[in-house]
Amino acid sequence: MGVRNLISPVARVVAMLFFGALMVFLGAGCQFAGTLGPGRFNTVVIDAGHGAHDSGARAVRGTSEKVVALDTAKRVAAILRRRGFWVIETRTTDVFIPLGRRVAISKGTRNSVFVSIHYNWARRSAARGVETFYYSPQSQVLAQKVQRELSLSYATPNRGVKRRGFYVLRKNSRPAILVECGFLSNPFDNAIAQNASKRQRIAEAIARGIIAARE
Repeated sequence: MGVRNLISPVARVVAMLFFGALMVFLGAGCQFAGTLGPGRFNTVVIDAGHGAHDSGARAVRGTSEKVVALDTAKRVAAILRRRGFWVIETRTTDVFIPLGRRVAISKGTRNSVFVSIHYNWARRSAARGVETFYYSPQSQVLAQKVQRELSLSYATPNRGVKRRGFYVLRKNSRPAILVECGFLSNPFDNAIAQNASKRQRIAEAIARGIIAARE
């Protein structure tokens, strides 16, 4: 067999091995991109929705969204601090923080995730349940982990994880989610939201989801 005839089969084998390895690499890369998570963050920005003149959702009975959201946010922050996280709260009192400022706080914090806490409202009083929103692919795992825990915190429908372009999500360069903890327009969900011990359970669920997203 001549040298030329010997090289040709060897070259074909090498080429096949090279392209095979390349396809495996690209396939693994695509799989990784599809399951992109928030990474090993050590800081959590907790954002209590609304504040001051912006009361948020009206409750069928009791205090408005800005009050219960702030209380829930403080509880989440306290739990995470006990677990060793560095926590930044966009507000700790009844003040109004513009959306741009909330996003700026998040974007200015390294190795962090952003969690905005809200309660929902609908014209139909029958609407109820919990849901979590995200926008960027890197936020999806965080949303899924938090929603899973939140849906188990009390007996209300699991409305799932949804992609939406809310300002604090769409403009955020960090992994960011917005959590709706129940409908204040629904008598059952609202009764949960107005109860301090039940809000503690909601806060614990959100914190567990955040912790799970880092692990």
